[in-house]
Amino acid sequence: MAEPIWKSIVAQKQAERLSKIPTEWIIPEGILPPPKDQFVQDFPQKSGFFTQRELQLTEATASEVVAMIASREWTATEVTTAVCKRTAVALQLLNCVTEIYFEEGIVRAKELDEYLKREGKTVGPLHGLPISLKDQFNLKGLDSTIGYCSYANKPAETNSTLVTLLAEAGAIFYVKSNVPSTLMMGESVNNIFGRTVNPRNRQLTTGGSSGGEAALVTFRASFLGVGTDIGGSIRHPSSYTGLYALRPSHGRVSYQNVTNTYLGQEAVRSCAGPMCRSPEDVRLFMSSLVGTKPWLYDPQCLPLPWRTEEEKLPSKLSFGFAMGDGHVTPSPPLRRAMDITKAKLLAAGHEIIEFVPYEMATAAEIIYKMWEADGGYEFQRDTDATGEPLQDFIEKWVGHSAGVKPQTAFETWQNQHQRALLAEKFLNRWQRTAEQTSTGRPIDALIMPSTPFPAIQHGGGYPWQYGTLSPLLDLTTGVFPVTKVDLEKDRVPDDWQPISAKDKEVMDYYGKPENHEDALIGLALIARRLEEEKVTAMMHVIRNVVGVDY
Repeated sequence: MAEPIWKSIVAQKQAERLSKIPTEWIIPEGILPPPKDQFVQDFPQKSGFFTQRELQLTEATASEVVAMIASREWTATEVTTAVCKRTAVALQLLNCVTEIYFEEGIVRAKELDEYLKREGKTVGPLHGLPISLKDQFNLKGLDSTIGYCSYANKPAETNSTLVTLLAEAGAIFYVKSNVPSTLMMGESVNNIFGRTVNPRNRQLTTGGSSGGEAALVTFRASFLGVGTDIGGSIRHPSSYTGLYALRPSHGRVSYQNVTNTYLGQEAVRSCAGPMCRSPEDVRLFMSSLVGTKPWLYDPQCLPLPWRTEEEKLPSKLSFGFAMGDGHVTPSPPLRRAMDITKAKLLAAGHEIIEFVPYEMATAAEIIYKMWEADGGYEFQRDTDATGEPLQDFIEKWVGHSAGVKPQTAFETWQNQHQRALLAEKFLNRWQRTAEQTSTGRPIDALIMPSTPFPAIQHGGGYPWQYGTLSPLLDLTTGVFPVTKVDLEKDRVPDDWQPISAKDKEVMDYYGKPENHEDALIGLALIARRLEEEKVTAMMHVIRNVVGVDY
C-alpha cells in the first residue's frame, strides 16, 4: 500500500528542520545525554559545549539584554548567535522547535548593530532582543502548521501584525516553537514534529498549547517568548516551568493575522502574551508593544497606552486566596506553594482573605460548550484532509468517534448568555470583598494554582484544571514561580479526605511526588479585566517578597 500523504509530509518537514541546524551546533555523540538521563536543564553548563561568554549571554534576562546592547557592552549579533546555538541544543534535547529562522535572525542582528553604530541610538526599546514565537505567529516565508499536516508547505505571505510591531520596536525573530495539533491540548504533541519534553525531567510535559515556548524559555534558549492562551495555554506551561507570564485581556496585544483554530468563534477569545524570566521582562514586552500604538494597525486593539499610574500600588495589598475552587483541592506541592506564598505575604504586611472561586465549575461547563459548538467539524476537517489521525485526547473529545452533536444558533446564544450572567455574579462577589478587607478596597487580586497538579507525565490529560474562568471572563492573569516538587514534603497525607468524587480522581492522578520529580511550581495571579499594569506591578511585589525556592 502507498504511504499515507500525512506521513510523507512529516518526513519532509522533519528533514527540513534538521537541515537548518548548523553542523557545528549538532551535539557530539560523546556528550549527548542518553535517553535515560531525564534532567538535562544543566547540559549547557556541564557539557563543555558552550563557552563562558555564550553562557553569560544566554543566562541574562530580556531586560538585561536590551540594556547591555543599548550601552554597547554587548552586540545584537553575539547575543542572537549564542541564543540560536542554545536553541539548536534545545531542539535536540527537548524537541521544542517547529521552524528555524537562525540565518535571518543573525542578518537582522547585524543590521541593528550597524544602525546603533551609525546613528548612535537604538531603533526602539526592544533593540537587538531575540524573541521566540509560538508556531501560530506568521513569519513571512515560513509555515505556521499549528501541528496540522494539511497546513504544511504553505508559507505565510505576510507577517502577523504583532510580529511587525515587535520588529518596529527592535525585536529579532529566530525560531518558532512547538504546539499541540488543534492548539487545544494540555501537552505540546502533534504528528508533524512530535512531543516536546521538559528539561527538568524529560518524562514530564511542559504543558500546552504554548509548551514549546515554555521549554525554550526555561532552558534559556529564549529570553522572551510570545505564547497564546484560550484555556490555560500560557498559564499552565509557565506554571510548570518556573516562568513569569501574562495572559492579558483581549485588546491589549494584537492577535491579527495569526494562524488559529476556531476562526470566527468569538464567544471566548484567545489572547497573546509574554512568557519570560522576570516581572521586568513582562513589563518590557507590554510597555514596548503598547508604545507602538497597535490600535492604529489592528481594529481589535484598544486605544490604551501603558498606564504608569496604574503601576503605583498601595503599600498594603489585599489578596484573595483560593486553595482550590470548592470542588477540587490542589495536590500537595501546589498546596505547599500556596502556603509559602501566604506566609511570606503576611509577614511582609500584606493581607490575605479566603476567596474561593466557586464559579469555576460553571465556567468549565460554559466554555467547553463554546469549544464544542461545531461538533468537532473543524478539527476533523483539517486532519481528514491528509488522513492523519487526531491525537487521542481530541479524538475522544470531539473526533469522529465522539459523536458530539453540533449546537444550534439558539443553543449557542443561550450558552453565551450564561457567560454574561456568570460574569455579573463573579464581579459582584469580588466587589463585596471590600466588606472583608481592612483596606476598604476589594481584593487587589486572587492567588491560586492554575492546575491542581505540577507538570505531568506524557500522554495524560487534565482531569481538572482551574484555568477556564480567566479566558471566559477575560480576566488579566499573571503567573509567578514559587518552588519545586519535594519528594519528602509533597506526599498525600494519610488522613486526607476528598471533598468530591472528582477531587479523589485528581489526587489519584497526582499519585505521589515521584511522578513529578524535579517539576517546578508556579501560581496564578488573577485580577479584573484590563489590569495588565497592576498585575505586572504586583508580580514585582510578589517576586521581591516571596522569592523563588529552587
